Amino acid sequence: MENTPTKSSPVMPQLIILTLFWVGLQLVATWVKDDFSHVSQYISEINATGSTAAGAFGWVGFIPLAMVSFGVLLTARPHLRVKGISHIGWSLLFFYPVAYLGAALAPCDLGCPTDGSSSQALHNVISMVSYFGFALGTLLLTFTPKTTWPVRCAFVLLSVIIALGFVLMINPELAEVRGAIQRYIGVAQLVVFWLLLWLKPAEADGGSNE
Repeated sequence: MENTPTKSSPVMPQLIILTLFWVGLQLVATWVKDDFSHVSQYISEINATGSTAAGAFGWVGFIPLAMVSFGVLLTARPHLRVKGISHIGWSLLFFYPVAYLGAALAPCDLGCPTDGSSSQALHNVISMVSYFGFALGTLLLTFTPKTTWPVRCAFVLLSVIIALGFVLMINPELAEVRGAIQRYIGVAQLVVFWLLLWLKPAEADGGSNE
C-alpha cells in the first residue's frame, strides 16, 4: 500500500515534536502574557516589540520552531516520491519556517498594524509571501506521482484554507477573530506536514512503485 504511512517513518518523531512545540508555544504565551488573546491576536504578537517577554519568545519559541520544521522537511525529502512540479511544491513548504524566523528577527509592532515601523513593514511582507507561498506549495503537492485522490483533494482543500484564511484574517472587519482564523490556518499547515507521510515511495513497504 504505497499511500499508507508506516509507524517506522523517520520523520514521525519530528512531526510529533513540531506539533507539540506549536501547541506548547500557544499555551506558554497564555501563561506568560495574562492579557494575550488567541482569538483576536496574531501568533506573531507573542513576540511583538514592547510586549511582555518580547525577544525571548523569538529566541526560545519561534526560532526553535523554525529549526524543527526545517528538520522535518529535510528529513522527509529522501522518503518522498515528489518530483518535477511536486518537488517545487515541497520546496515551497520551507516558507513555513521562514515565516517564524521572520516573526523572530523582524518582530511586529504592538497590535501588528498594517502600517508601522520598518520591522513591521518587513514582517508584513514576509507574512504575505510565506502564507501564499506555502499555500501554492501545498497545491503543487497534488501533482505528486501515484497519489490517491483523497490525498490530492486534501492538499487542494488545505491550500484553499490557507490562502483564503490569510485574506480573511487581515480583513479589518474580522479583526476581533483574526487570531482564531490564524490558528485554524496553523492547524491546516501542520496537517500538510503530516500528509507528507502519504507521499513515501512504494519501496518503503517493500512493494513496487508501479
